[in-house]
Amino acid sequence: MCGIPRKGTPQNKTALAAGTAKRPWESGAEYGTRVVSCWEGAADSPSCLLHPITMPPDRSRTSDNAQGRQKSCSRCAKSKRRCDLRQPSCLRCSRQGLTCAYPPPQPSTHTPPMSLDERVAELPLLDAQEAELELLDFDFSAGMNSVDALNDLLNDTCNGMDAALTVIPPLYLTSKQLSPSHLTPFARSRIDYSIGILKTLPTIMVLENQTPWSHRFLYEERMPRCMQDAHACCALFVARNDTNAGYIARHVLGRLDEVLATPMPTSSFDILARSHAMLLYQIMFTFSDDVRYFGAVEALIPRLEEIGHELHSLVQDETDPTGTFILYPSGSLRPAWNAYIFRESARRTMIAVFHVIAVCRLLAGRMGQCDHSAALSSRLSFSRPLWDAVSPFEFAKAWNEQNPHFVDDLDVTTVLDTARPNDIGTFGRILLVSMMGIDEVKGWFHSHGAAF
Repeated sequence: MCGIPRKGTPQNKTALAAGTAKRPWESGAEYGTRVVSCWEGAADSPSCLLHPITMPPDRSRTSDNAQGRQKSCSRCAKSKRRCDLRQPSCLRCSRQGLTCAYPPPQPSTHTPPMSLDERVAELPLLDAQEAELELLDFDFSAGMNSVDALNDLLNDTCNGMDAALTVIPPLYLTSKQLSPSHLTPFARSRIDYSIGILKTLPTIMVLENQTPWSHRFLYEERMPRCMQDAHACCALFVARNDTNAGYIARHVLGRLDEVLATPMPTSSFDILARSHAMLLYQIMFTFSDDVRYFGAVEALIPRLEEIGHELHSLVQDETDPTGTFILYPSGSLRPAWNAYIFRESARRTMIAVFHVIAVCRLLAGRMGQCDHSAALSSRLSFSRPLWDAVSPFEFAKAWNEQNPHFVDDLDVTTVLDTARPNDIGTFGRILLVSMMGIDEVKGWFHSHGAAF
């Protein structure tokens, strides 16, 4: 390679014996030219981008470097013997009683390569204007008294962004989508809890027939076909392994295609069931490690937005009863309980739809440009006893004796002032953590004598 005679060839041995051949590691103009040609075209490699290689045109010895790269002691160098470089005296000089002296080190003119930290320090930083346009704003706490608390999560622009950004600014100009790694620990503390809950929901749906926004008795009498398929797909998804993963993926994606191919239902119950099915599919796809599902995640987002607005129109017509229920005779209790199950499931599902959309976009490193503030303006109950009631009587008793803790436009101020920790269920905890952060919610629970 590079025109250098091989070590074992006869002409090389003869030249070495005569002292006329130069070894490849010895400097010489004829070898320096060939070495440069070996590196031609190497600048296209990634390593050369970090460490540019520049070879001098002439590597022959000069007057200010007469010793070249000599490391042997002066006695061994003069006798042209190999030196073992021992300090303070080499073995040959010690055996012969000679004075062993090494040449003084030559001053180095080579500039050492920059460290990774030094190279990173020279990269251009984002200025304030670029940060306002490029960074992923994820600030829930800015709008605790209004729907903007969740709306900030759903949009990539934020009015009045201040210095207390909840995103770690990258060290370089952004040329691609941001990743969740740019979130500060405080921002992650407001989303990790809900992500942990979302990952368990396919299993919870199979075992308990419920989610934090779908009541366990909602489909007790009738379950629409789209929800039947989604329920079965959850069971298959939970049971998947390396052997059956491909079959299950084809089946699950096929059931989703059937749902998307059907027109939007007209009845309120079927619209709610369709939204529950699509949420379950999106959750399975988002948190699966199977690449077969990844393409469906982004495709489902506009369909979820569509059904979210349908739910908004649906819940605007729902009203809550006033006063107390008569426990005996109990003939009117079941219709009131069934109406609560549907009404509260629809309200929670609408918020869950846009929350899941926000999580998916966050995990993908981008946010949408649409405004969901109108779709999030609704009322829901934080009451755990009402949601967990297993009979019309328990529901009516909880309604009569306990505060339903209604929240309008996600303003949780009254709930924090009047509720007890046991009053807040899983869905309420998801919203509180998303708006306040896990440590703040844990502090509230602890101050009220309970663990989160």
